[in-house]
Amino acid sequence: MARFISCLLAAIAAALLAGAPAKASPAVALEHVVSVLPVWPGHQQGGAGARPGRAPEGSGVVIREGIIATAWHVIEPATRIDVRLSDGRILPARLLAQDTSTDIALLRIDEPIKPIEIAETTAIAQPVCAIGNAFGLGLSVTCGVVSALTVSNAGFNTVEDFVQTDAAANPGSSGGALVDEDGRLVGMVSAIFASDADANIGVNFAVSSALLQRVADALITDGVVSYPEPGWSLRRASRAQLAVIAAPVVGSVDSGSPADRAGLKVGDQIVTVGARRVLTPRDATAALAILPHTTDQISVTLRRSGETKTVSLSFAKETEQVASQSETVQDPDCPHPEDVCQMRQIVFPVSSFDPVGSATRIADDLLVTNRHVVGNSKTATVHTPSGPKTASVVPSGYRGDLVLLQMEGLPDDTPIPALNAASERSFDDRVSFYAIGADIARRQVRVFDPGELLSPPAEDGVFARLHVTAQMQPGVSGGGLVDAAGTLIGIAVGGGDGRFEAIPLADVKKLLELRADPQAEQVTEALGKVFEECAVLLDAPEAGKPGLPDDRNLTTICSEAANHGQLLKAGRILAQAGQFDDAIRMHGQAVEQVPNSINSRMSLLVSLQLGGRFAEMTGHARKLMELAPNDPQALRFSIQSGVWGGDLKLAEDGYAALLKADPRQAQAARRFIDAAPPAPPRR
Repeated sequence: MARFISCLLAAIAAALLAGAPAKASPAVALEHVVSVLPVWPGHQQGGAGARPGRAPEGSGVVIREGIIATAWHVIEPATRIDVRLSDGRILPARLLAQDTSTDIALLRIDEPIKPIEIAETTAIAQPVCAIGNAFGLGLSVTCGVVSALTVSNAGFNTVEDFVQTDAAANPGSSGGALVDEDGRLVGMVSAIFASDADANIGVNFAVSSALLQRVADALITDGVVSYPEPGWSLRRASRAQLAVIAAPVVGSVDSGSPADRAGLKVGDQIVTVGARRVLTPRDATAALAILPHTTDQISVTLRRSGETKTVSLSFAKETEQVASQSETVQDPDCPHPEDVCQMRQIVFPVSSFDPVGSATRIADDLLVTNRHVVGNSKTATVHTPSGPKTASVVPSGYRGDLVLLQMEGLPDDTPIPALNAASERSFDDRVSFYAIGADIARRQVRVFDPGELLSPPAEDGVFARLHVTAQMQPGVSGGGLVDAAGTLIGIAVGGGDGRFEAIPLADVKKLLELRADPQAEQVTEALGKVFEECAVLLDAPEAGKPGLPDDRNLTTICSEAANHGQLLKAGRILAQAGQFDDAIRMHGQAVEQVPNSINSRMSLLVSLQLGGRFAEMTGHARKLMELAPNDPQALRFSIQSGVWGGDLKLAEDGYAALLKADPRQAQAARRFIDAAPPAPPRR
C-alpha cells in the first residue's frame, strides 16, 4: 500500500509539473533588450563601423510593444537615434518623451517586439542579472545580487528610487535591464559609481520597476510627469533626533496645502509615507514619486513631541474654485517650495578660472561669484538662456572669497533680490536652507536638498560665514543660499562631509561698498594673482616639499592668497609631507578667518595631533564641542586632547556628551580615559 501511495504521488507530481509553464531565464530576457546607438554632434555613430567604446552607445529595454525605455543621458545630445535588436537588426527610433528628474526617456520603434515581464517582488540578496551593451560590445549578461532597495540618496537624479546591485555595469550599460532569475524586470540600469578608470566597481544602480512604470505610464498618457505635492519642505534630522529615530523633519508647511490641511507642523518627523519607511527627505520624495498619478490620498505616520500619529494627505481639491486658483504642475526638476524654485532664475552657470561655477544676480547688470571661480581672470563667461555672454570683473577692496561681475544683457524678467532684507536678520535654526547652483552632471541650474543651520557667522572672524547642512557640490560655488520663503540669505562657497558654508549678504554689501576703495584695483589684482599661484602649487606633484624657487613656497604663497579653501588644502598637503608646523599655520589661519567652521577646526586639530601638540588642542577641541555637540568625531578630539593635553575636565565633558551621542563609542572612550597609553612624542 505504501509503495502504491508513493507511486501515485509521484504520478500526480509529474502531471502537475508537465502542465506548469517552464520558467524563463535571464538569457530569454535578451530578446527584450536593445542596444541604443545615438548620433551625437561631432561623434561617430556606434554599431556599424565604429570601434567598440569609441562612439556613444547605450542600452534600452522594451516595456510596451514598440516602446523602449532608456536613460535620458544616453540620448539627450542625439540628433538621431537607432537601436540594434538582439538579433542584430538596426532600426530607426524616435524620441517619444522624457523625464529629466528621473533620467528616463521613452523611444518608439515600428517593430512589434513583446515587452519584458515585470517582477512582482524584489528582495535583498536576491540573484539578479544586468543585461546591456557594455562598452558598445553588444548585449551581454552579468550577474550578482540585489545589494540594497529604495536607494534615494545616490545623488545622480532629482528623483531616485534605485535598486542597488553588484552585477557589473559599465559605460554603455545605462538603459539596460536588471532582471531576476526568471528574466523578469527588476529595474532599468541607470548609474554606476565609477573608479578613476570609469569602470565598474560593483556599486551600480537601476531605476526600480515601480518608478519606471509610474514614469512611463505618465509619459505615454500625458507626455509629462507630475508628482504629488504635499506642500512641505523637509530637512535632515539633527544628530540628537537621530539618536531617537531616523526620520526627516518638516521645515515649513505651505498654507492651504495637503500637509497644512492634514495638520502637519514645523518640527514634525515624517516616519512613513504610505507603506514606505522614510529616513531622509529624499526618501520621502521617492515614496511620493512612485505613487500612481491617480492617487487622491496617502497616509503619513509622524512623530511629534515623542508621540506617534497617523494623518492623511489628500491631494484632491476641495472645490473647483480652489483648483482653478491653486492647481499647478509640479516642476519635476524642482520638488521644493515654489518660492525656492523661482530663485533659480537669479543664478547662472559661469566659466572662468574654474570651468564650472555659478554666479548670483544682485542688480540689473551685476552678479556676484566666488574669487576661486574667477581667479585672476578679468572676465567670466556667463551662460544665459539666450546664450553665453562675457562679464567683466569689477575691482573691489574686499579681500574675502567674493568677486563682482558686470554684464549687460541679463534677462529682464528675472527677480532681483533685496540685499537689505536678509543681511540684518537673525538666523533661525528651525528654518530650512536651500543651495541653488550649477549641476555639472545635469548641465542646469537646480535646487539641491535642503538643510538646517549649524551655526551663524562668528562675530570674531576675519570673514563671515554661515554654516548649514544644505547640500552643495562642485559647480555650486557662487550660487545662492535661500530660505524656504525664497529669500536670498547668502552666496554658496562650498564645504564637505555634510557641512557647508555660505557668505552672508552683509559681506556682499561690503563687496559693493569697497568698489570705492582707492586700492580696489591693486587688491583685486594681487589677490587674484597669488590665488592662481597657490592653485598651481597645490596641483603640482612636488606640493608640500620645501625648497621651491625663490623661497616662495606653498606656505608663503597660499598664506598671502588667504583663500579659505586653499588654506585647508595646503594644510592637508603639508601635514602629509610631515611639515606639521606649516600645516598648523595654514589651518590656524583658516580658523582665524572663519572660527565657526567645523571643517576648519577639525583640520587644525588633526595637524596639532600629528605634531604632538596636545596641550594646544584643548581650547580648539572645546570650541569644536560647542559647535558640534553631537558629533562623535568632534567629541573624540575633546577626549583625546583632554587626556594627553592635561585637561581632564574636557575629557570627561567629551565623554558625557559621547555617551548620549553614541553609547557604543563611549565604552572605548571610557577605557581610554581610565587607562590611557603615553602620549605620542612631538614630531
